[in-house]
Amino acid sequence: MAASPIVTLTTDFGVSDAFAGTMKGIVYSINSSARVVDITHDIPPQDIRTAAFVFDSAYHYFPPGTVHVLVVDPAVGTNRRAIVVQSPDAYFVCPDNGLLSYAYMRGGGALPDGEPFETASVGLPDGWKAYHLTNHQYWHHPVSSTFHGRDVFAPVAGHLTTGAAPSAMGAAIDSVTAFVIPQPQQRGDRLVGSVMHVDRFGNLITNLKAKDVFMPDAHTVIELAGKRLAGLASSYQGGPPYKGIIGSHGYLEIAGANANASEMLGVGVGDEVAVGTEGA
Repeated sequence: MAASPIVTLTTDFGVSDAFAGTMKGIVYSINSSARVVDITHDIPPQDIRTAAFVFDSAYHYFPPGTVHVLVVDPAVGTNRRAIVVQSPDAYFVCPDNGLLSYAYMRGGGALPDGEPFETASVGLPDGWKAYHLTNHQYWHHPVSSTFHGRDVFAPVAGHLTTGAAPSAMGAAIDSVTAFVIPQPQQRGDRLVGSVMHVDRFGNLITNLKAKDVFMPDAHTVIELAGKRLAGLASSYQGGPPYKGIIGSHGYLEIAGANANASEMLGVGVGDEVAVGTEGA
């Protein structure tokens, strides 16, 4: 028996209002056999950067053919595009505002050059297709100018789970919006990255990958906020009050032992973290 199609939701709607539940109702009204999975509804309001990062940490664990809906949409009701993107493994339904930046990079796409988080139009990775959602046949009516999650994105997702073709939903487009993802920079004998996300535990997740941190025949030294951390921990428990650890994202995190490292250190998104070595 074929598995029921999956729709995921990533939004900044929270769960105290009915927005997320209403989107689920729209999907089920179109395809009652679909399965709707919440990635998160706790993205900070209008925070596209955090949404893109958090979504990227989760979406690729879903099976091929999953329909991913992302609604963090500060420009809802304006002329910003609503899009559906088809990759070799998944569908993405969202406003065209940079929410898929990490996904494009993961898919092999070239992101724009410029200042961190500056947006620009970019081409699609090989094997990807994108369409501007303009065919009202696949929308819920009447359409609110403030709730496209309900009236555009959720119904499009529902129709995709029934086998509707993305190409029927609007004109093909060959460029989409993405933002510049900050990359670590070499400064002398140190590699300098930055904090990309602070999770709900206060762990500081950086853009420094495990390969940037594990250095043969040397001890890793991490510096941030005037503090110097020697070596890497293997767990969040014990040891010094704050520590470096390679987290489940595959990036260097700065964590506190049963404490909020962001609050302890006064460090947040965008702050620099440097990695160097001292001889073994």
